[in-house]
Amino acid sequence: MIASISPLISHHRSQLKAEGRRNRYILISAMLAALTAFSVFLLTLMGQYPLPVGSALLANNPERILGASNFFVATAIGTALKMWRTRQTRIKLLIAEAFLREKDEETGLRLLLEPMFGEGVWRGVKAEAAGEKTG
Repeated sequence: MIASISPLISHHRSQLKAEGRRNRYILISAMLAALTAFSVFLLTLMGQYPLPVGSALLANNPERILGASNFFVATAIGTALKMWRTRQTRIKLLIAEAFLREKDEETGLRLLLEPMFGEGVWRGVKAEAAGEKTG
């Protein structure tokens, strides 16, 4: 039973890796778009609208450009946080898979269940460790 979980973990880890790659592209694109939009905002604020299109809509209202810049910044921040969480999950899966391969199924399963059930999955282990120290 436990041996059949290892390929599933590997497959999920590879999916998370692909998602991380996609998130990197989104992050870089959002950062470049935010910089571009903020540059256009500053130039518009100084009275020189730099783009060949959209002058009727944006040249007299630089707040719209600033709003677009804020949107791209928020997108970049959200993507960076998602990347961090995905990377943490990949690391936990790698460690859990190593425990499962080393025949320490209990610790591996606790690592896999921790994101769903929180720190409570380790309470039994802490009580056992405290019992061993006092016993």
